[in-house]
Amino acid sequence: MDITKLLLYVTISMTSSMTKGVSSIREQAKEYCLTETFSPQCSKNDVIVMESAIYGRMQIGKCITAKEIEGFEDDRRFLGCSVDVLSLLDKQCSGKTKCEIRIIDLSDEKPCFAGLKMHLEASYRCISVADETRNCAVKVSRTPTHIDISRNVCGTQSQPWTLEAPIGQKLVVSLVDLTPTESQNGNGNRCQRMGYIVDRAAGRNISICGVGSREKQLYASTGNAVEIVLDRHSESNKNQRNFPIFLSFEAVGCSDIVPSEDNWLKRRDDVIVIGCYSSRQSWQLNCIAGKWVGAIGNCSKDISRSDHNHEYDSISDVHLSPKAQVLTIVSICGFTLAICFIIVCIGALFVRRYYIQNKAKSDYRTLNYESDFGRSKELSGQKTSSAFPTHRTGDAVNGSLAHQLPAYSLYLGQGGVNNADNHHSQTST
Repeated sequence: MDITKLLLYVTISMTSSMTKGVSSIREQAKEYCLTETFSPQCSKNDVIVMESAIYGRMQIGKCITAKEIEGFEDDRRFLGCSVDVLSLLDKQCSGKTKCEIRIIDLSDEKPCFAGLKMHLEASYRCISVADETRNCAVKVSRTPTHIDISRNVCGTQSQPWTLEAPIGQKLVVSLVDLTPTESQNGNGNRCQRMGYIVDRAAGRNISICGVGSREKQLYASTGNAVEIVLDRHSESNKNQRNFPIFLSFEAVGCSDIVPSEDNWLKRRDDVIVIGCYSSRQSWQLNCIAGKWVGAIGNCSKDISRSDHNHEYDSISDVHLSPKAQVLTIVSICGFTLAICFIIVCIGALFVRRYYIQNKAKSDYRTLNYESDFGRSKELSGQKTSSAFPTHRTGDAVNGSLAHQLPAYSLYLGQGGVNNADNHHSQTST
């Protein structure tokens, strides 16, 4: 990595830290003397989370002067004696927008020599908490967002918390459990299930467990969205009456870039390559501290090299613009329909030709049949008059035979006529 990229990375990292500090205000540890009041306060929709709280005589400073302990610097009963009161301040301040604690009210704690004035050294931060009265769907950004799992509106199976980051980013889920460690030790290392995380992109559910740690990371999502279902009847939720528990969500990585019509884009993890449809120009961007680092130029048509002269490594390297893709699909569909139409027309022509030929053959056979039938009838009439003379008594006989001869000739066909001719010849002889 050259010096330019290194400086750019440091600048982005510092900007990222400053951005986080705006929403998650972290106060430095301060001293509060015996006559003072510890009164932390956060803005609307933010709540207090205590970071540290120590009561005693820790060091020379605002509340203890060097003159006061002169001669007792090495006596631990006069300087360096203290007790952790974080759980006490968690109970009174954490999870609230503001609180007030008089330092003198902590005098029941006696970590040092009796009669000495003691003070409080404490720090806290303000965290943003989602308002479930408005919506159970939360848009997550790089600034951490929290939900209070003790609330009863969102987090059911029918109405889970839905958390979504921009496409391309992932969600990191952390647990902020302010329950005192001594209250959790009774369960050992057993998972105190508070609910579960639904990651549909990964097709799995992940249990939300609190095991003695004040703040820990639970899960990093596969996609850009998760759902949260909480167990209202768990032991941990019962303890929330005194000590709040939060789930923290933060979007990590870089969101996807939407390319213009002139560009194509390929992404692999934290690297993006952007190129031009009209030329072989391309640029690479790297995801650093949640920002894409790199330069993108303007696409310009390289007139000296036409598209068909490009040497592509593989067919996947050939990129078509959206308009070109639509035109290509339309052209293929039109060409396919034209071929289908031609095939149907050719088939129809063959069918018509076959029908005409069969009809011509049928008409020809009918014509021959009628011609043969007419000639047979004519011959039958001539042969009848010579073969059957009318000397017999009564015209009825001749009439009946005359009506029967055509049918007889038709039955005999051409052969019958010939037989009749032969018989006539024999009779004449």
